[in-house]
Amino acid sequence: MTPAIDEEKMKQFFSTVMKKDKLTPAEQLILNNPVEQRIKIADNRHTPPEILSMLAEDWCIDVRGCVAENLNTPPKILQQLATSDDRHIRETVAKNPNTPPETLKKLANDSFSWVREAVAKNLNTPPEVLKKLANDSSNDVRLKVAYNPHTPPEILQQLATSDDAYIREAVALNYHTPPETLEKLAGDMDEDVRKAVARNPYTPPEALEKLATRDETPIRRAVAQNPTTSPETLKKLANDSSVEVRVAVADHPVTPPETLQQLATRNETPIRRAVAENPNTPPETLKKLADDTSDFVRMVVASNPNTPPETLKKLANDSYEDVRKAVARNPYTPPDIREKLRAELNL
Repeated sequence: MTPAIDEEKMKQFFSTVMKKDKLTPAEQLILNNPVEQRIKIADNRHTPPEILSMLAEDWCIDVRGCVAENLNTPPKILQQLATSDDRHIRETVAKNPNTPPETLKKLANDSFSWVREAVAKNLNTPPEVLKKLANDSSNDVRLKVAYNPHTPPEILQQLATSDDAYIREAVALNYHTPPETLEKLAGDMDEDVRKAVARNPYTPPEALEKLATRDETPIRRAVAQNPTTSPETLKKLANDSSVEVRVAVADHPVTPPETLQQLATRNETPIRRAVAENPNTPPETLKKLADDTSDFVRMVVASNPNTPPETLKKLANDSYEDVRKAVARNPYTPPDIREKLRAELNL
């Protein structure tokens, strides 16, 4: 691709250097390196800030764009590039995590919505600027505000009433959304919004319990996968009609041992495999799963740190090689058995 050139800036540059007897370091850098090389220098994350400062004056738009994107570019130079006539450069500055809050504040007034979107997404953007952008005319800008983890709770509460389901979904996913707002969104008309609430680890237990009774399988599965779902709710979901939901329960770190024991008797192999992999599965249950008809289930049992030594000893003679390999790699396998298997299997 041919590099984008700022013709006017290039003319000014050559007009200036032609009149000089001695060139500045920046002028020498530009004259002594072809455009392609300067782009590579500006794009390199190891390029020193002082070199990037020089390249910020380059007459090639692509070079200045790379400088605007580089994490080594000094805030003062980013501030300078934020006044560029090229909206792509301003957008890139707005995306840079090192751009000063004051510069982001100015870019929040940019006429191009892409630039304002980048400001709304930037983690350095001050709360008062996010508050302003929450009322932006562009849905995409407001969406980025809803996703920003630094957006104040009261702004998220406001955005939760948006007519745009994508914005409400973003609010439902945001970890700083107030619990009472998440409770309201749990009853949203849009399935994706409700699913987002089910995924949020800060959703109140009561709301998760209600969502666990929804007709939509993806929502119940999201509840079963939520790290803060209560053991009581997981116990109920263990009897769900969906295999996907039951697998998520079997995989959950706080599923009660008695529930895991119950799930270990299911006919569906993925459920038994998830139980075999769960670090909370009781040794007695793992002992039973060591006789499973599925090679994969036995292999996972052989990898579980809770599997009793006598069970690992039994699995060391399994007909399936990958099961024996798992036993050999389990740090809780008795040393003599582990060394014997490693020698036999050339591990």
